[in-house]
Formats: sequence, structure tokens, C-alpha cells
Amino acid sequence: MKNVVAIPANPALVNSTEDFIHAVENDRKDSAEKFIEMVDHLTDRVISLLLLEPANRTELSGGQKKVIDFAVSTGSKASSMLTRQIFKKITSKEFSRVLANVKEMYWPAGDDNDNQAYMAFAVDDDFAERFHKATELCAAGKGTEEVSLVIRAMNDVSDKVIDEVFVANTKEVKVGFVSQKALNVGVDGSRKAMHAVNNKVLKDLSDADLKAYMEQYQSLLRQR
Repeated sequence: MKNVVAIPANPALVNSTEDFIHAVENDRKDSAEKFIEMVDHLTDRVISLLLLEPANRTELSGGQKKVIDFAVSTGSKASSMLTRQIFKKITSKEFSRVLANVKEMYWPAGDDNDNQAYMAFAVDDDFAERFHKATELCAAGKGTEEVSLVIRAMNDVSDKVIDEVFVANTKEVKVGFVSQKALNVGVDGSRKAMHAVNNKVLKDLSDADLKAYMEQYQSLLRQR
């Protein structure tokens, strides 16, 4: 068993993931199309889980909402544009190593996960310990006592999701100079936007609001 960050997969994400796997395994010409569809659903799920749903759990100021809205827009646009730019001409055979990544991340619904499918990736013990401490503090209504720890833990989550869920697959295919430059800019912008949410929103929340906001994240860390 190992510590994983597990993103609950809704039916659209499950179906698109299995469609992509099936397309590549059967050497179909629509493998790139199926991959793009999967990433679109995965992006929507991540943005909802990490930004929209937590924000709906507490009362935020107009300024805080703008920071979150900017992160949503930045991440969504970067993912959509870069996925199409990098992967639209990739053949099913060229997807072989991406397929391996996706199959490792995809955790189908079963007895070992309460019949809830996930997209999951492993994290080290330091990450897990810091994340667990942050969520426990917030759940106990003591988040403001160590808000810097909470912010660091959430920056870790943001970075890991960007790197493991999205960037990892770009390393398994050929990326041209122009596309690589666009990728670097898009990833950096998305990372900064997510950090801005953590730095500018979390630090100004009360203990009660932090508890409500962070409740969304408690179940992200699981054992697989």
C-alpha cells in the first residue's frame, strides 16, 4: 500500500478514460481525439474539485472570487490549447507510453476503493504527512494557527496535480520547440494562478471558513 492523491472520477471521466485506453489498445485512428476528450473531462474534474467546489463551501469576498475565477480560466484555457497543440497528430503507436501512464493512474471502481473510480498518483511520506497535518488542523478549527503550513500543503497539491496529471504525459511524446515554449508558459501561468488562490484566499479565511473550505480536500489522500 502507498499514499496516493486520488481524484474522484465522475462518469464522464471514467467513460472517456476507458474509451482512450480501448482506442490505443486497438490501434484506432481516433486515439488522439479520445485522449483530448479524456483530458478535457479530467481538467473539468480537477478544476471543480480543487477550485469551484471548495469556494462554494464558504463566503468569499469579491476579490477572493476574482482570484479563483482567474485560476479557473487560466488552467482551463492552457489545458485545452496545449493538449490539442501537442497531441492532436499523435498516432496510436506513439501513445504507447502515455497509455502506460494513464493505466497506472486510472483506479477503476472496485472493492479496494468503495466502488468509486479515481485518477490517482503516488506521493511521498513527507507530502502525505504535511497534507494530513494541514487538513487535520483545519478540521479541528485550528487552521489559522499554522496557515503557512496549510498554504504550503495546498501548493504541494497544486504542483503535484499539474506535474503528475498533465505535464507527465507531454514527456512521453515528441514536442516541438514552439509547442514546448508554449507548454512552459502555460504550465508556469497555471502554477502561479493556483498558488495565488492558496496565498491570497486561504490566508484571509477564519478558522470556521478554513474548516469549510478545506473539508473538500480531506478525502484526497488515500492508500492504494
